[in-house]
Amino acid sequence: MRYLATPILLAYFTLSFTSSRAQDIYRNPQTDVRLLKKFEDAKLGMFVHWMVCYTPETGDSSSIGDPTPKHIADSISLAWNPVNFDAKAIVTTAKWLGCGYMVVIAKHHDGFAIWPTRYSNFNVTRTAFKKDILKELGRECKRQGLLFGIYYSIADIDYCGWKKMAEARAKIQTPIKGEADFIQFNRNQVKELIQNYNPDILWFDGFWLDPFVWNTQAGKDLYNYIKSLKWNILSTRLSKSQDPQHPGKEGFLNDGSAGDFYGVEARTQGSASYPWEGCTSVSYPEYAYNPQAKLQSGATLITTFDETICGNGNFLLNIGPKRTGELPQELVDRFDDLTKWITPNSKAIYSTRGGPFIQGKWGGSTYRSNHIYVHIRTSDTTIIVNLEGYSIKDIRDLQTSAQITFTKLQNSQYALHVPTYTADRQIPVLEITLDKDYVFTGWVKLD
Repeated sequence: MRYLATPILLAYFTLSFTSSRAQDIYRNPQTDVRLLKKFEDAKLGMFVHWMVCYTPETGDSSSIGDPTPKHIADSISLAWNPVNFDAKAIVTTAKWLGCGYMVVIAKHHDGFAIWPTRYSNFNVTRTAFKKDILKELGRECKRQGLLFGIYYSIADIDYCGWKKMAEARAKIQTPIKGEADFIQFNRNQVKELIQNYNPDILWFDGFWLDPFVWNTQAGKDLYNYIKSLKWNILSTRLSKSQDPQHPGKEGFLNDGSAGDFYGVEARTQGSASYPWEGCTSVSYPEYAYNPQAKLQSGATLITTFDETICGNGNFLLNIGPKRTGELPQELVDRFDDLTKWITPNSKAIYSTRGGPFIQGKWGGSTYRSNHIYVHIRTSDTTIIVNLEGYSIKDIRDLQTSAQITFTKLQNSQYALHVPTYTADRQIPVLEITLDKDYVFTGWVKLD
């Protein structure tokens, strides 16, 4: 990689530990902190969307009733037969790609369960495919050391007796057997998933039925029910919880209504004070496999991932399997574009936490023990940091080990002289070695 001995300085940023303090980490008191640490240390997860009603021509669950008639979508589901499904191959691929956990769809909004549930006859037992995908993937995740998560949609077109997908922010028809029965149905299936498959994570969707069928209290009640069944489990997206710092906006509440961590789709957060995860798909906005779908570029995936971890979040990236059961190679290859960036920068990613610097155009940061990792998203900069209580011992380019020059300024300030990088170095990472372990006291703004 090319360096300039004397970097061109085009911009100056000052990061000060004394300029801003954020609140302490906002955490649910019922959360299993050991499991949460494993989850946050893992950083990267693979989302596996078995969207059994999907075809490129008819769409997914959201298309039911508009334009795809329900009976057509149901016939596609019942014809599902992923004969090439191989749990070991899928989990091995996820681990090879650098994932520390996996989340697998058990039921989408259409209501089709890929496990032999006792509480609905719209399930895998009515298909020619008889394997228990959740059991095999869960067992393989445990064997290979990945946390195992299950996706479950609270919305259920089939059980509710609907003819079309209910729309968020619109009046939602009462389930055919009533709301109380619908809430109990969800509890029954969630209990079944916990008892049969022992997941580490429950990842909910369809929670946006609020306020007509499902609301914040229902989410909180489900959370407490889950904890009564298995205390050491993480859950997310149980209801539309509100952000206490921004009234009227969704956010994380630590009362159980949002679960143990906050989940957002296709966006990042700059500096969250609570545990969170961002999810997207290699082929976003499509999660099911469409061979004609446009894939996100490797550069976009790298930037989104970096913004997520520098904001102290996890990243869940989806691959939709083929209807025959295997992961599409072209999606695996695009996922691997992210992995190729992660591998040489792994020390700045796994087991780190986001911060201390609030990220901006210049980039972001992560930290672990006596290291702060500065992720550079713009070239030709000098970054000035105030490290009161700490001394810099050394700064290196994490990928090449090349020494980065820095200047001690007045008081506790240091100027980091960032080299000019060639275009093939997307988001270089600088490793700052401190004289002692860094202790996070709050997010820090640029002056």
